[in-house]
Amino acid sequence: MKSEYQNEIIDKVRRLRQEKRYSQAEIAALLGISEGQMGNIESPRTAYKYTLEHLYKICREFRFPIDQLFLEDEDYERADDIINILIAKIVRYERK
Repeated sequence: MKSEYQNEIIDKVRRLRQEKRYSQAEIAALLGISEGQMGNIESPRTAYKYTLEHLYKICREFRFPIDQLFLEDEDYERADDIINILIAKIVRYERK
């Protein structure tokens, strides 16, 4: 199973995908994965998640700053340490 934080990131990507009117099949093709795997990624009941490479490709496709997937408004208020905050959140996402 995915962690709550991993599901939060995946939910952000899902909402972004829907706002941009992309289907799961279109994102799966962009990422070079099967539609079934794409469905598993968006399902909170499976362990599958996006890789960082997937997230990078999606953000480039949508012209969406990748840091905004991981950071919240209050994180930017602590801008003196924003890089470390971002790295810590990416590491948190990557944990099993």
